[in-house]
Amino acid sequence: MSKIVQSLFAALTLTLFSLGAVAQSENPFLGTWDIDIDESDFGSAPIPRSIARSYADLGNGRFMYLVVTTNQDGEVDATSSSYSYSGEQYPIASLATIPTARISYKRINETTVEYTVRLDGEVQQIGAKFISPNYQRLTIAIQYPNSDQKDQILVFNKR
Repeated sequence: MSKIVQSLFAALTLTLFSLGAVAQSENPFLGTWDIDIDESDFGSAPIPRSIARSYADLGNGRFMYLVVTTNQDGEVDATSSSYSYSGEQYPIASLATIPTARISYKRINETTVEYTVRLDGEVQQIGAKFISPNYQRLTIAIQYPNSDQKDQILVFNKR
């Protein structure tokens, strides 16, 4: 009897890992990512103590992200939004007392996404997110077209 239970457990484990691989290949951005301070270029922005980004599937082609940043003084800020890859604009929630910005996403291919952040209709930030071939590294290139802020290249490792 125990051999049957072991075989069923092994089959179930294999099935779950297979489903996880299929889900990951559908959207490799999902999961939690931690900033690699040494590999990142923060441009003219202050270097934080940490940044964690989490992406989740909400179903029906909608996703959400949560970014938690801790600065060098230990102060925490967070932003979050739901989104789809339709190009539609979604509001960004923030702990900071800043006006509500909106974000839109467009999927280029399986491992590349472009996004635009607007404030009162004006483009504040343009970015592209790239996932490494092994799905373990996320690189985000950020431009600030209507600002003196220097471009950034942020590198994250999958948790």
